[in-house]
Amino acid sequence: MKKMLFGLFLLYTSLLLAQNANSNKNIDIPIGIDVTPYWDMENHPYLQICISVNAKNLYYQAENDKPPHVTFLTYLTENSSQNVIDIDKIKLICPKRDSSKNQYTISQSIFLGADTGKLELSVLYGVGDTITDTLSGVFIITDVEEKSSLAPLRFVEKQFDNPLGARPQFGVASFYGDDNILKFYTEAYQVPKNQKSYYSYQLFSLKTNSAIEGFGAVNRIKNNESSEKKSLLSSLKIKDLPSGHYEIRSVLNIEKMDPLHYPKQSIQFYRINPNDIDPSKVSDAIDSKWSETIGLGEKLNWYINGLYPIASGLERKQIEYLSDSKNDTVKHRFIQYFWESRNPVKSFEEAEKYLNILNEVEKKYSSRAVSGYATDRGRIFLQYGPPTLTEKRPFESDGYPFEIWQYNTLEAPNAPYQINKLFVFANYAVAGRNYELLHSDAIGEIKNTKWRIAIQKRSYMTNDIDDDGAGKSSEFGSRIDNNIFFNGGGR
Repeated sequence: MKKMLFGLFLLYTSLLLAQNANSNKNIDIPIGIDVTPYWDMENHPYLQICISVNAKNLYYQAENDKPPHVTFLTYLTENSSQNVIDIDKIKLICPKRDSSKNQYTISQSIFLGADTGKLELSVLYGVGDTITDTLSGVFIITDVEEKSSLAPLRFVEKQFDNPLGARPQFGVASFYGDDNILKFYTEAYQVPKNQKSYYSYQLFSLKTNSAIEGFGAVNRIKNNESSEKKSLLSSLKIKDLPSGHYEIRSVLNIEKMDPLHYPKQSIQFYRINPNDIDPSKVSDAIDSKWSETIGLGEKLNWYINGLYPIASGLERKQIEYLSDSKNDTVKHRFIQYFWESRNPVKSFEEAEKYLNILNEVEKKYSSRAVSGYATDRGRIFLQYGPPTLTEKRPFESDGYPFEIWQYNTLEAPNAPYQINKLFVFANYAVAGRNYELLHSDAIGEIKNTKWRIAIQKRSYMTNDIDDDGAGKSSEFGSRIDNNIFFNGGGR
């Protein structure tokens, strides 16, 4: 009896520090590995491994115009015997730099033959041609009795000049104003021959848990053939879909099956529609005090961009659109809307108060090339407020200058509420005020367990990729762990 894939699959997402083999620079590369199981009547179980690289830092630190690349070696083994089931190696080459397209996220899929049982997937990678780091995880693919089912729903998109491929998804997917057509894919397995069957999908609002009229379809499945797998590619036009949290619910309907047992799959996403906060739809009347206080031209652009750290995802998208606009009236309307949505009674007072904070951040953290709000310290200060405690080390004889900020609580409308969180900043240029965020234990921020080594790398050398320097303060050339924070400020 043929068996069908029905497995537990894991999502591997990691933010690791990779070392460029051709230089001594450390490059932070967010590497995402998204794994989805499928089944094929000839090849049996197989995995689609979607690899995603946020290559912005690769472009930024590249020393020439040659497109950078990352090498990946993936292999699947039996967890008990470590016998290799399948293996593949690829080079993920970034396209030529094009500032007009901002092509910073690069993705590619690898297909590996699989087997049933407890399996281990390993992904080895490195910048250039040298392997330097490893991601790995264990998952299970189990045998089940032969019956009809649906594979997990996956969003797909066109990847540069290539055909449709799996869209990397880490957490809940987000679709912005330029994503007008949403495409998704699944596979139907073991559909009974010569029984009337059809595949249906419907969009639901998770806010109201109700179906959205006009966003769904029914597709008949031709099952008079011998194929045991049906590929199902579907689409929804979401140009006019309001911003919100939605779920696509799909059903495989089979003629002689109890509806309670129909195979089902679902997938969630956020829709961010910039038209929902179109500033031109706000009141035409603009009080002169807004333009007199906030200013015009470059000063107005500076204020608009300074709202980015405290803005929601939808508002951030609108700020990006406004950055290219030369209409100061539209920008003032957006600012008025921005603060009225937060405090309808004292919106102008809130806007003026934030202007004073922006000026304070500009004085403390800006440089000749970067505004205060665009620096890491400025962004953290604006988003979360002033830190509860601060440890400053501007003069380190054998390490980079650094600062540690501690917050008793993190309270921001666009971030989760958190308690007792730390932020570590380092000044790699040694001179000036450009401190970069090196490590934080807060949700959604960059995490680097090797932050001590990154700061003290001139006095502490190690070839152990697992060494994070914790508990080895005596081996550092300075008193990096001798600070006001419990356990040396390290987590």
